[in-house]
Amino acid sequence: MEGNEDLKALCIFEDDRFPNFFPLTLNKPVFDLLIGTQTLMERIMGDVDHGSVCLLCRPYIKATLKEKYESSGSEAGTVFNEPSGTETFFVNGRLLAYADDLTGLAAELDMNEIFSKNGVPVAAMLDAERSASFIDFLLSALSNERVEKVIMELKNVSGEDGEEENCLEEGRSGYNEDLKAWADTNGVTVKDTNVKLLSFYWQLIAENGTCIEDDFSKNPLRGAAPESALYKGVNLINEEDILIGESVEVRSGTVLDASSGPIIIADGAVIEPNAIIYGPCYIGRLAIIRGGAKVGKGTSIGEQCRIGGEVGECVIADYTNKQHEGFLGHSYIGSWVNIGAGTANSDLKNNYGKIKAWCAGAIRNTGRRFLGLVCGDHSKIAINTRINTGSVIGFNANVFITGYPPKFVPSFTWTMEPEFVVHGLDKALETAGIMMDRRDVELTEAGSELFRVLFRFSRVAGHNL
Repeated sequence: MEGNEDLKALCIFEDDRFPNFFPLTLNKPVFDLLIGTQTLMERIMGDVDHGSVCLLCRPYIKATLKEKYESSGSEAGTVFNEPSGTETFFVNGRLLAYADDLTGLAAELDMNEIFSKNGVPVAAMLDAERSASFIDFLLSALSNERVEKVIMELKNVSGEDGEEENCLEEGRSGYNEDLKAWADTNGVTVKDTNVKLLSFYWQLIAENGTCIEDDFSKNPLRGAAPESALYKGVNLINEEDILIGESVEVRSGTVLDASSGPIIIADGAVIEPNAIIYGPCYIGRLAIIRGGAKVGKGTSIGEQCRIGGEVGECVIADYTNKQHEGFLGHSYIGSWVNIGAGTANSDLKNNYGKIKAWCAGAIRNTGRRFLGLVCGDHSKIAINTRINTGSVIGFNANVFITGYPPKFVPSFTWTMEPEFVVHGLDKALETAGIMMDRRDVELTEAGSELFRVLFRFSRVAGHNL
């Protein structure tokens, strides 16, 4: 394949490892997770010249992904879970490529050839007929039946002693047939590659700072947009590595320190007085950084977030509030989360040992010495909550407790002593609708139906999701 000049379609797909990113991916595809300044999907699309776009995901999240994609004003002609009808370049949504790695990978592919890693498809260039067949192959690992099977496996996994393996460890396949068998049947060549595929949610945190730097290097803009306002007393350190978008306000006493990496502040963000921001760091569109906040290196803050206190080496997705004092470190927080005043997490064990955390139903050794909180969308954490290293909070959970919460808090629960209490679906929908309305975002029927599906999954999983 000689470059991408004649590429007609780009297909970004989930594979069978989506449970390894629960709870973050319970309600969204892996490729829609924020890392650096954008989602994994947006990183791929920005690196590859393409015509039409095809997105492959689990069927139960298709409607909400389509709504989000179309409301953002993205490219017309995008199809979901169906072929584009032309030759297509396929890219695994877990692929993490830096600089020109992805364009180089595409240039190495010949027509009707697949690159794989440990039996998992990474990238492919296929003609129209084989593209349609390959999409059926990929969707076999994402079907409703497959998801139900995964949920049942979560229920049956017991990892309390920290020794159990993930239910979808590397090397196991969720496809109806293995990749080599499909390729042989369809006259497609399979070659091995050693590119980086993200395999677990904690890798998103570890790679975030590098992704910010990579995104900055690909952006030709530098400095502050003419419509931005830098108040008297703002201190810019290493100014050439600072990018400030349109209609941004950076108020008096703020320090933007890019001496260790770039700082990117998107359009409409407000940095209140006396905040300190260290690069590499990304502040999303219309976000507000509260006065006196300390935002440490390696941090990405999504659109319309409200952030105060101290955060460091964190990814905080769109519409989340952590407005008050309290420390958040080495954490990944989903969208529509509210973190109460004074809440703090530990991200380093007292003995400096490797951290174990919940992953796809089991307690797994992450191999990391620093890991804080991973929190799914729409969860709420009460004031003054103390959170242990490697804690995981599911989708739409409510955490309030006098001591330390359990290291795994299931989805759709209230954490009440001495045991979990189910958070009713109607109340969950009511709260989500109110919170979203405060940001002028509608909880659509598709969004409500997704809540219903996930509520059913959480009950099937028996407090292990």
